[in-house]
Amino acid sequence: MKIESYRFLSVAGLSAALAIFASACGVLPGTSSKLIPPGYVGLKIELYGKNRGVQNATINTGRVWYNGYTEEVVIFPAHVQYYILTASTDEGSAKDESITFGAGGTSVNADVSLSYFFNTDKIKDFYGKYLKDPDEFKATLVRSETRNCFNQWATGLNPEDIVGSKQTELLKNIQICLNDKFSLVGVTFESVGFVSKPRFDKAIEAQITARFQAEQQAIASKAQLEVSQAEAKRKIAEARGDAEVARIQAATVSPLTIRLKELELAQKMIDKWNGVLPMYQGGIAPFPSFEPRAGQSIPPTQARK
Repeated sequence: MKIESYRFLSVAGLSAALAIFASACGVLPGTSSKLIPPGYVGLKIELYGKNRGVQNATINTGRVWYNGYTEEVVIFPAHVQYYILTASTDEGSAKDESITFGAGGTSVNADVSLSYFFNTDKIKDFYGKYLKDPDEFKATLVRSETRNCFNQWATGLNPEDIVGSKQTELLKNIQICLNDKFSLVGVTFESVGFVSKPRFDKAIEAQITARFQAEQQAIASKAQLEVSQAEAKRKIAEARGDAEVARIQAATVSPLTIRLKELELAQKMIDKWNGVLPMYQGGIAPFPSFEPRAGQSIPPTQARK
């Protein structure tokens, strides 16, 4: 009995000694610490007592000490967060997190990318409303509200609109929808996009593909027609230009121009003549004339002159 009492007193004494030593070193029983890395802020929360709830001030980078029994410190990122909701288990979550929503009476499944950030001045409001840390917020509210926004804005669209001309407008409306839900508590969504082409039922896919091919053929035919029309206009303009040149040239021809041409032709004949008269049976041919109009009959009036 004495031995057991002695052992109990020894253990109790050792515990008391450790407590006194820890107190002397400034570390009290129940004291905990967390290291807030660069790019993050901390939020201290009172778990019990009349001051229970979120404290007003945020804690910046560094090690923070708190009572692990009555307090908790939640760490929030002060930089942009990227979240991919995808069916692939190789990126994002290990489970299928893709978004399924309705459009034009059919279901659409899509991989969605999001980027958002916490306004560190409002994380007290955020935690006070949702009581969730950043990871819990991402895994629950972000995904569910993104799906709700898609269902709200895609309902009136046709499937081909989502992969066509209205896709940009749809994604912008989803971003606005998410900011309307979370901006008051300090969460701002910077971008919303599709990681890959949205997925439809096979029959819908076939219809979209056929319509896209028809549109491409129509665009190609229109382009070909425009090229043909442009070529025809070019040829018409070229023919008109040639006709105008011929008309101008014809209008500028005068007797003097004709005479100059005749003289140029005579000079060419002289340049080519080797000085030998051609031989005819019965004698030498008469000396050739280099006058282009030689041999032509001269009107009597000109002969008298």
